[in-house]
Amino acid sequence: MGTTGFPVFDLHEDLSNYFLYHGGGQPLADLGRDIPGREADIPKYLRGGVRLVFASMFPGVETFSPEESRRLEELYSRWIPAVGLRVPQSTIFEHLTIYYRLIETYPGLTLVESVGDVERVLASEGRVGLLLHLEGAYAIDRPYDLVLLRRLGLRSVGITWNYNNQYGAGCLSRKDYGLTPEGEELVKTANRLGIIVDLAHASKRTAIEAIEVSSKPVIISHANVRAIVDSPRNVDDEVLEALHRNGGVIGISAIGPLVARKPRPTLDDMVQHFLYIYERFGPDILAIGTDFLGLLGLPAPEGFESIDRVQVLLEKLRDRGLGDSDIGKIAYRNALRVIAANLT
Repeated sequence: MGTTGFPVFDLHEDLSNYFLYHGGGQPLADLGRDIPGREADIPKYLRGGVRLVFASMFPGVETFSPEESRRLEELYSRWIPAVGLRVPQSTIFEHLTIYYRLIETYPGLTLVESVGDVERVLASEGRVGLLLHLEGAYAIDRPYDLVLLRRLGLRSVGITWNYNNQYGAGCLSRKDYGLTPEGEELVKTANRLGIIVDLAHASKRTAIEAIEVSSKPVIISHANVRAIVDSPRNVDDEVLEALHRNGGVIGISAIGPLVARKPRPTLDDMVQHFLYIYERFGPDILAIGTDFLGLLGLPAPEGFESIDRVQVLLEKLRDRGLGDSDIGKIAYRNALRVIAANLT
């Protein structure tokens, strides 16, 4: 366990993308080995006290579209390939296969499908729970598909990635049309089935309308504060206020261009996002959502280059005046509360 003594839940990591995208810019090696320069692996989880990871499944593939790459460069301050979403269902099956085989291969990894599963992970030593998350509903032809995906282990669903779909506008939408009628049905179906709704990457209107529709707390799994970095991927005070009323949480990300507009943000820059929300909305809205293994070459903050540094982050928050109660909420208790409200 880390120096703070708290377990940690990470609301977003792209473990399966590491294998699908040739490491995503990370050093290639067995996940059971502690590899210098790799953002996350099993030894780093154990060293950092990480007990639960929202294990993301992104249904896109990299492709070439210069117009889209220009828009993504505006968003992330670095050129990256465009993303295609052709036949996303087949991609999801590959993600699922990776996660199930990881669990079969590494005894320390376990699938989390219920609150009881989370409690068993917390009560054990040397185990990390994987809660399966779909990053963008592009592979869902109709909301009832969630019934099938839930049987395959899915417990969290994002409405969009950066791009629009039939359920809502993404944060890069040229016209923010918000949540569609199909999107309302998707949110209500997820609520009924016990699947957490994630609004990271959604447009402002989509996020607010989804929060209004949801009968359960939602998450914004990996984002930052728009008042600090004015990016459509970050969230403004109106969204944060709606999230606060909903009882949901936001996982502050380690996506460098969303943390600070400079070549290499620092851990202190990342802490400012926590403090901004803490001072305006209190501790109950805050969580951690790194996006490790999904940064695709974007810089993580200096001092927070890998998940085993998460306890250093918590110590930084303590140095800035937060007490044990608030730090425990940020580390895992807020996320656990939202998980329990949805999965029960």
